[in-house]
Amino acid sequence: MSLKSESAFQLDKSLVTPYILAGLIGVPLGTYLLDIIQAHTFKLVLGIFLILWCPLMLINPQIRFIQNSGKYADSSIGFLGGVLGGLGGFCGSLPSAWVMLKNLPKEQQRSILRHFNFAIQLFTLLTYLLRGNLNLQHLPYMGILLLSVSLPAMLGAQLFYKISERQFKHTVLGLLFSSGCFLCISYRFL
Repeated sequence: MSLKSESAFQLDKSLVTPYILAGLIGVPLGTYLLDIIQAHTFKLVLGIFLILWCPLMLINPQIRFIQNSGKYADSSIGFLGGVLGGLGGFCGSLPSAWVMLKNLPKEQQRSILRHFNFAIQLFTLLTYLLRGNLNLQHLPYMGILLLSVSLPAMLGAQLFYKISERQFKHTVLGLLFSSGCFLCISYRFL
């Protein structure tokens, strides 16, 4: 059902291209920083950002400068998302915040984030393989990860067309807020 609905909405590729191209450039920097930045500090900073940002977004700030920003600003966010993707697989956090601040319709938000996340995660995986960060011992975990991500993604695709713009925004913010809480909690137990 959701795949049929997907074809009904055709996204202009020029909308997602700046994010993806800049994100692909950012991934190698993120994988380089992976060896330099302390993981627990990174998790705490990202967790605090998400915990503070999500409630702020519930008041629906109207920032005209962001809403009227163009491809260069989108590319900058894509680049930073690529860096975060290479650094720890968090490529969608900043672009999610950005497309919400731009007040794009939920279909455009979802399409940008879906294509961006897929491209950046795939490129990050290839970069990890080339750098030797992944090896055969990781394959069983990759299978578990693929299964555990695919099932909720299919459920989410089904629910996407049944919820309003407001419900979509609250769901995304709730999930991001929860992620921030888990990142901070995991920092505490390291």
